[in-house]
Amino acid sequence: MKKVLDLLLHLDDHKHDALGHVFLDPGDEQETYRRLREYLGPKVAVKAAEVEGPRLRVRVELPDFQTESDNLVRLARELTASRRPHAAVDQLREALKIFQLNGAALKGLGRASYEQAEYGEATTYFVRANEILREDGEALRALGAIALQEGREASALAYYQRAVHANPDDETAAEALVALRDQIARRFDAGADEKPSSAPGDPSRPVSRPRGR
Repeated sequence: MKKVLDLLLHLDDHKHDALGHVFLDPGDEQETYRRLREYLGPKVAVKAAEVEGPRLRVRVELPDFQTESDNLVRLARELTASRRPHAAVDQLREALKIFQLNGAALKGLGRASYEQAEYGEATTYFVRANEILREDGEALRALGAIALQEGREASALAYYQRAVHANPDDETAAEALVALRDQIARRFDAGADEKPSSAPGDPSRPVSRPRGR
């Protein structure tokens, strides 16, 4: 059995990697498919790809072991609740070995990496989860928190905006967005009468931490 999924990739998540070329030159279909295969892995077959402005819609096919993979994700949640985080991470990794495009498993690994301050790995996991789940509010909010933690205010602002758009009921994302806008506005107002500085701003407000559902 094969599983067909529709993924949604965003230019903002790939500006600095090889896949960003796909958005810049969407007419080269052969190159687009090659780069997507490299990004998604050998077990994922790319069936269709279409660039729509800053988004890339991709239809893929892979062996359907999602049910087995989801069972391991549920076990990982039970282990997390039992305060066995290392065992939970092991189960999440096994879940991905069985079914590479399990969004819930990727979000779980993203949360675990964030807790260890491994922001690069967390970003990778949350970006991939978001692409599979097609604009997931939790993943986008987490990416906003990571960007803010790293001092990338423009990226944080964009991620929080996407998170609120994906889930208007997410009060945490909405509050983070308002707080960040206020912070930027206050700094702009404070520096309006001062000489411009080349040093980037240092965000000082606490970041919202990614939370599980």
